[in-house]
Amino acid sequence: MLKVIRQNAGYSQLHVAKTLGHSNAVSLCAWENEQKMPNGTNLIKLCILYNKTPRELYPQYYELIVEEYFSFL
Repeated sequence: MLKVIRQNAGYSQLHVAKTLGHSNAVSLCAWENEQKMPNGTNLIKLCILYNKTPRELYPQYYELIVEEYFSFL
């Protein structure tokens, strides 16, 4: 999902990585392949850059957290 959002925004991995303050796209690649999750600061930066919510960037992970921790709501 994150990769598609980036591509739809017209950004390269390196452009996004540098915008977030990284010297290369290694972390972004891992996030896009769901091998790792961005920390809170980088998640907020991604949300701002893509004009999306965390729910939109990681819908499956968001739903998993809701089901696991907030199913009483």
